Amino acid sequence: MRKILDTTWSNGPHGPIMQEIPGSEFSMRVDMVLLAMGFLHVSHDSIVKQFDLNLDARGNVKVDNRFMTSQEGIFAAGDAVTGSSFVAYAINLGRIVAEQIDYYLRT
Repeated sequence: MRKILDTTWSNGPHGPIMQEIPGSEFSMRVDMVLLAMGFLHVSHDSIVKQFDLNLDARGNVKVDNRFMTSQEGIFAAGDAVTGSSFVAYAINLGRIVAEQIDYYLRT
């Protein structure tokens, strides 16, 4: 079971801040969680720090040719990998990564 909750964005002193919405928490059995969030650049404080993901020279999440991060079984795509880009490019990368995740789970 995974804890899930709704969030909201507010302006912080160094940019947008994601905050939990009190009382929105629930649990659900999941095999995988995909985060799809728009942003200017990847934040190094949240999920990147929590999972100790390696970054490239530009500060984006570093991935291999399968889009797997430095942590086994954790994949990344879109702006987190490329930096700010066109949404259509991020959507395409999301599809490619979904195929890679499917292959990873099947092997």
